[in-house]
Amino acid sequence: MSVPLREIAHARAGDKGNLNTIAVIAREEHWYPVLCEVVTPDLVREVLADRVRGPVEVHRVDGLRALIVVCARAWDDTVTTSVHLDTHGKTLAGRLLGARVALPGGRAGSEGRPVSPSGR
Repeated sequence: MSVPLREIAHARAGDKGNLNTIAVIAREEHWYPVLCEVVTPDLVREVLADRVRGPVEVHRVDGLRALIVVCARAWDDTVTTSVHLDTHGKTLAGRLLGARVALPGGRAGSEGRPVSPSGR
């Protein structure tokens, strides 16, 4: 079963030069291991293919139950030179949260919404 990433996480995006950073934070503690499994550089590259032009790194921040995703944009895609409507890349977090991700172990309820390991 797959769900939109936004069902198990929320996110914030920012930028520095031609790098975008996206913090992906588990909505509940039990979803953090799932995030660590499904939020991969390949997923990010696929979802954000029109903006990501270089390496993608995913860093764990276990104490916050968050992942920090660092995406390189094209050398000329910076806040002051971008031709994109969203020059700061703030919408990239929302686009990433729209990605459908598989929930391991059938953790989706009858309505297709995620349920905790305890069944709640």
